[in-house]
Amino acid sequence: MQQQISVEWDKSGSVAQEAAAFAARVVATDPRYISHGEIQTGLSPDGERWVDNLDALYAEDFAELGDERDLVIARDGGGVLVGMAVVAWEETPRRRFAVLEDMAVEPARRSLGIGETLLKAVEARVAERGVDWLFLESGLQNHGAHRFFERNGFHTVSHVFAKRL
Repeated sequence: MQQQISVEWDKSGSVAQEAAAFAARVVATDPRYISHGEIQTGLSPDGERWVDNLDALYAEDFAELGDERDLVIARDGGGVLVGMAVVAWEETPRRRFAVLEDMAVEPARRSLGIGETLLKAVEARVAERGVDWLFLESGLQNHGAHRFFERNGFHTVSHVFAKRL
């Protein structure tokens, strides 16, 4: 059942705190969200658990998006935040690309089209900027997310290995 969902891009930081609290609440209870990016950015100390101050770190990250990252939120017909995503803009000497850094949907409202609405908004934004590659990473055991992204045209292009020394 599709829901009435609106998306809103936020470059001003006006919804950063709300989105950060939402993201921390949704992912903090599930270590399957953790991938190498969370280790690299200090959101997980070991790839198995989240840091204790996840909400504060997300608030800091979302408040400082700059020109390199964009935040999009999804609200239901009543104005309740039900999803969010962060896209990063990257450029090398040979290619411009985007990275879907974070995406979260209210667990009780999954499979209602919210994730697809957010993803379509991200893909449209990426295309508007003339970028033709969108990457993302997903926790190894986050099989529901893997199926969602595969249904939406993504495919595995590599495996990431890590070693703690």
